[in-house]
Amino acid sequence: MEERKTIFDYIGQIFQVFGFSMIVLNIFCLLFGEDASEFSKMFSLGKEGLSVPTMLQFFSVAVWVVFLRFLFFTDVIIRNMRTLFRSIGMVFMILVVMVVYILVFDWFPADMWIPWIMFFGCFAICFVVSTAITVLRERMENKKMEEALERLKMRGEGKEWK
Repeated sequence: MEERKTIFDYIGQIFQVFGFSMIVLNIFCLLFGEDASEFSKMFSLGKEGLSVPTMLQFFSVAVWVVFLRFLFFTDVIIRNMRTLFRSIGMVFMILVVMVVYILVFDWFPADMWIPWIMFFGCFAICFVVSTAITVLRERMENKKMEEALERLKMRGEGKEWK
């Protein structure tokens, strides 16, 4: 049974996505910031970090990501869709949002292929890491549920749990 989420759960998710993206972007600032500052507004401060407008843009991206997760992974709007198709739809829509932000906020020159390759590579890495974390968390929660169920069964049989 899935617990009902509150607005605070969604706000927490927004800050998790935002925090993770800030960590990744600040690492990129340290590694590539000076070189990237010449052609990217995102890295305008070089290895000094990210500008406030860039951070606000990524905060709004985090809001979009959580909204899309809500849209695709709750039955409020989309019903009877397999998890695989929900995942594909969500990832596709996140990519659309990111491409729009890249073009609108001029994060990097849209006519250069190297930044696009780096963007898709970074997106893939972040997707794999977040998927792995989600799977691990789910496995841990399932293990806890199995242990709780086992304790309930043992209590019903009059045995004591160790």
